[in-house]
Amino acid sequence: MLRSSKYALIAASLLLLSAASFAQASNSYDVNLSGESAVNQCSVGEPVVLSGNVHVSYAVTNDNGVNHYAITAADDLTAVGQKTGAAYVAGDSDDYSSNNDDPSADVTVELKSDLKAGAAAGMTLVQALHIVVDTMGNISAQVVTNTTTCGN
Repeated sequence: MLRSSKYALIAASLLLLSAASFAQASNSYDVNLSGESAVNQCSVGEPVVLSGNVHVSYAVTNDNGVNHYAITAADDLTAVGQKTGAAYVAGDSDDYSSNNDDPSADVTVELKSDLKAGAAAGMTLVQALHIVVDTMGNISAQVVTNTTTCGN
């Protein structure tokens, strides 16, 4: 009887370890922008100062030793034009992915958002984001650059 209990314990342990290798991890992180300037790349635009958050979230699944990282970045920002004092808003999101056999993914991506001031012709805000995620649910993110380009 003692012998069969040992085998049952070993079998249960193996099942738990096997299930853990297929587990999902997910998490989110907010990057707060307060008084961040966006460099103007647009001759008809203006430099703006940004405030708000960039929300980054992800999930990872493992399929036969390959980690599939699904990352979403979304911004919810306001901005003030440095020439005109115009109030701008930006709110957009995009999805990114990385597939590798490493326990982490380190990516730099671009998040583009319409930067609008009422009915006036807007600009496009381009944010370079550096994101690091791993299979344990850890995440870090930072906005590397903010620039504007002409048009929507």
